[in-house]
Amino acid sequence: MEKLILIVFFITIILGIKEIITMIIGLIRKTNFSVQYGINKLPREVKVRKKKSMQNYYVLNYPYWSVSKKDGTADLRVKTNTIIWQKSNLYIDDYMVTSKKPYKIIQLVKELRLQGAAIDLCKEEQQKRLELIEKKAIFTHNSNIQNIIDYYSEKPTNFELLCADLFERIGYNSKVTPSTNDGGYDILLSKGEEKIIVECKCYSMKHRVGRPAIQKLVGANNIVLADRMIFITTSEFSASAVLYAEELGIELINGYKLLEMLEEQGFLENKEEEVSVSECQLKICDIASYIPKDIYEEYFL
Repeated sequence: MEKLILIVFFITIILGIKEIITMIIGLIRKTNFSVQYGINKLPREVKVRKKKSMQNYYVLNYPYWSVSKKDGTADLRVKTNTIIWQKSNLYIDDYMVTSKKPYKIIQLVKELRLQGAAIDLCKEEQQKRLELIEKKAIFTHNSNIQNIIDYYSEKPTNFELLCADLFERIGYNSKVTPSTNDGGYDILLSKGEEKIIVECKCYSMKHRVGRPAIQKLVGANNIVLADRMIFITTSEFSASAVLYAEELGIELINGYKLLEMLEEQGFLENKEEEVSVSECQLKICDIASYIPKDIYEEYFL
C-alpha cells in the first residue's frame, strides 16, 4: 500500500513538473513571437506552437451549443447544455497560433497586418471583399441617394454598418448593436469621454420620419445617458420631428446631408473599385451571422 502511495506521489510530481515546463515553454514562445513581430503581449487565451507554414493565412471556427434549436441558439429544455468552443488557427512563418475565441485571432491578425505582416484574406474576408466591391460600384457610378436607398433596401442592417463606417472615418469608435435587441438605437459612438447614440433608417425618399421615431431615441437615451443623439435617414423628417429635435438638441441627418457626408469622407470618389486588405479586415460585427445570437450577445459584444 505504501509503495502504491509513493508511486502515485512521484507520478504526480513528474506530471506537475512536466506541466510547469510546458507552461514555461509556452510563455517563452509567446514572448518570442511578440518580440519578433513587434506586437503587444499575447492574451492568455492565445497559444503559440512552432509549425512552419508555406503561406500566412488564418481560419476561423465558431462556437456552438451542444444542443441547439433550429436558429442555433441554446435549447433551454436541456439543463446541461454547453457551448462548444472550437479552435481558430493562424499560420504565419514558423508559428501556428491558436485560440478558442475567434475574436482574439481577428484582433491579432489586425495587429500583425498593421506591423506589415502579409496574411492572406480568410474565407470571411474574401466574402466581405466581394460585398465591398459591389458597394463601391454602386457608390462610384451612382452617387445619388436613390441608388443608395435601392442598394440597402434589402439589406437594412448593412445600412447601419455604412453609417458606422462613415463615423469611423470621421474619427469615432463605433459599435453596432444587435439587430434583435438594439435597445432603441443602432450604433454607439465614442471618442475620448464623449458618447453618442445613433439611430439609422433606410427609407424611401417619400417617407418622412415623424416625431414618435425621435421620441423612441430619446427614450433609449434615458438608459444609455449619452452626450449626444443623432438620427440618420435616407429620406426626410416631418416638421414636428424637426421642431422636437431642435428643442432637445438632437442632430438630424437627412438623405441629402448623408450624401454630402459620404462624399466628404471619400465614399463617392470616382475611382476604380479597388479594395485594400485593411478594408477587408474583419471587425467583430462582421462575424455576427456565423455565431448563435445568444452566444454573440453574451461573449462578443
